[in-house]
Amino acid sequence: MKSRGLAKTLEYEGKPLKTLGIYSKNREEWLMTDIACWYNTITNVPLYDTLGEESIAWIFEQTEMSTVFAALQGVHKLIAMRQRGLLPTLKTLVSFDEVDPDTLQAAKTLGLEVMRFQSLIDEGMKLDTPFHPCKPDDLITICYTSGTTAKCKGVEITQRAFFDNAFGSVKSDALRPIHVGKSFFSYLPLAHVFERVLCYIVIENGLKTSFFQGEITKIGEDIALAGPEVLVGVPRVFSKFYDNIMSGINKLTGFKRHLIDRAIASKTATYRATGEYKHWFYDALALRKIRQAMGGNIDLIICAAAPAQPMMMETLKLLLSCKFFQAFGQTESAGAITLCDPLDLTRGSLGPPMPACSIKVVDVPEMNYFSHDVVDGVPVPRGELCIKGTIVSKRYFKDPEKTKEAIDTAGWMHTGDIGCLLPNGTVKIIDRKKNIFKLQQGEYVAPERIENLLVSTKWVLQAFVYGDSTESYLVAVIIPKMEQVMEWAQARSNGSDVKSGRLELNLRAAVCGP
Repeated sequence: MKSRGLAKTLEYEGKPLKTLGIYSKNREEWLMTDIACWYNTITNVPLYDTLGEESIAWIFEQTEMSTVFAALQGVHKLIAMRQRGLLPTLKTLVSFDEVDPDTLQAAKTLGLEVMRFQSLIDEGMKLDTPFHPCKPDDLITICYTSGTTAKCKGVEITQRAFFDNAFGSVKSDALRPIHVGKSFFSYLPLAHVFERVLCYIVIENGLKTSFFQGEITKIGEDIALAGPEVLVGVPRVFSKFYDNIMSGINKLTGFKRHLIDRAIASKTATYRATGEYKHWFYDALALRKIRQAMGGNIDLIICAAAPAQPMMMETLKLLLSCKFFQAFGQTESAGAITLCDPLDLTRGSLGPPMPACSIKVVDVPEMNYFSHDVVDGVPVPRGELCIKGTIVSKRYFKDPEKTKEAIDTAGWMHTGDIGCLLPNGTVKIIDRKKNIFKLQQGEYVAPERIENLLVSTKWVLQAFVYGDSTESYLVAVIIPKMEQVMEWAQARSNGSDVKSGRLELNLRAAVCGP
């Protein structure tokens, strides 16, 4: 009802394009604004709360936005940018929060109107204004990729694309736990299309939604408090959960350690043989506290954005006694491209294509991937994954050059991911086409593969690998896992080591050693 009330206050102009920005971390008001736009055929433009000023200015310039709905932090940032002569198209700010008098005065001096979100809803509830809902092929959002340069790309997504992706996801057996009475925890940015389409599914199916408090370092605390049944995340977050759990297990001794080791070994053997991930005895006795630390109710975990380490995914599934699936997608597909099947135990599989999406592979000769490849006598087509269908974007906003680079003349979107089509009809990501470079000796290197190997160790939190065609070697920038480093330092060092510099040398040897 609140979204309907808000929609009545959003002026409908009947133009081919009217844009409205949303600038906030995940919260109820974000979704209400989004849904209100659907009621009145307004194209919304989500802004990541982590975007730099250059990217924000570029998005405003491209879309000519005049109105932005924002949290108080966003209101302050946009006013500060306007004070420096940026964002000339901005006219109106709608704040989700109370705005202090100094901020209101600063906005007034700049000729900006600041309105309260709740005031608009209250006003709209009294109006009898007709709605002008969007049609299937209307442009419902321009979702900018979170690129590293100011010239980020705006992906055009229609109402049909969102609907077909959500409908296809609901039809998947993987999402059966999503139904009335369950709860969902939302923390992936709603500017990210996968989180957004999941929220549409959650709303349609009557789930309760809990939002994180806004601090990424406290997600574990938030999950424990909310106790959700459904949790969606990215490999980096789940790797952090995995590391914390395994660190706790490794500190155990005696009977407790023996019991958990037996539980993991027994459940792993059973799961690989039958697909069963629960055990009446071990779940109740050995693994109960681990599950309670994640809220105690988790029934389904979906890992998106990038392929997860198979061992990490399998171990978490068994420790938490829940379904754990992977989805593969990108902004240009309005969410998922593939979604795992619950009965498929193939390690590394990302599942079959969504109903509204076709997939093919294209040869990449410079990386030795071909659609006619054979592995162990079985045809396993390999190459760059290309997608086509109603969920796939047709163009980048006001960027014909980037559109031409990504979409070929037959309408296939080239993803830049190297994959193989497995005999059971599922997809597996094995490499990345765009992130390759040639060293001095003519060797092609895919840094992402090396980075993934580095972060799979107990020492490395993040890794960046770089090479240059004028050199014959690679360099890596490593961000260590500080918990592991501090534990190592306390056990193996003393004050003299720190003063003499030996501590750093010993740490490098430990991280870089076998």
